[in-house]
Amino acid sequence: MFLCKPVELIVPLCGPWRDFQEVTFIAREGRVVAVGKTREGYDERAVAPEEVSDLLKPYLELYDWLGSEVGRALGVEYARGGRDLFSWLRSHVEFVDVAGARWGRAIDGVGPFSVRRFLRRVYMPYSGHSLTLSYVAFPFPDAVVHAENKARVMAVGSVVVEWGGVRVASAGIRTLAGAFLLAQAAPELLPLLGELKRALEEFVGRFYGVSGCEKS
Repeated sequence: MFLCKPVELIVPLCGPWRDFQEVTFIAREGRVVAVGKTREGYDERAVAPEEVSDLLKPYLELYDWLGSEVGRALGVEYARGGRDLFSWLRSHVEFVDVAGARWGRAIDGVGPFSVRRFLRRVYMPYSGHSLTLSYVAFPFPDAVVHAENKARVMAVGSVVVEWGGVRVASAGIRTLAGAFLLAQAAPELLPLLGELKRALEEFVGRFYGVSGCEKS
């Protein structure tokens, strides 16, 4: 499958690394960048993938677990990608697209619906073709998730996250990212959403088990 959109993995360590006081790694298009605070202020540096492969490995395994759970719920086979970071990332995002297509057919069967729900925390493990652990380590607090589908045959529209009355994130209703938002806001819409909600809750728990981040 050819991916025309950039793919990326964002991993906050929530702790020191070398001379960073706290650091986030962003893997994108064949390169890894470390961004964060040093004693001199904010800095951004390119690093060789092999320098951080051991640090990132637990997070790749975490997404492998989530992929397996999503695949089981949707009836889609999940296969771990290649050994190097970027072939793994491309393979995982290809799975996200396949799973999203299967989810789209499932949500089509619901018909028109409207959801608006306040949540203490909103987690987003995916945003488009990005694997966004930043939105797991730092979920949107006290936010509203809103979605409306007026179509009867094919679901259309977006699932929107509002914080303080401002739109801060969104995902297509027919995408896997949108499914995880709906799973948190309206698991009663579809039994499948209950399964995705349970998988997400365990994913979040597992993340804090391997991460230096503190649960907010």
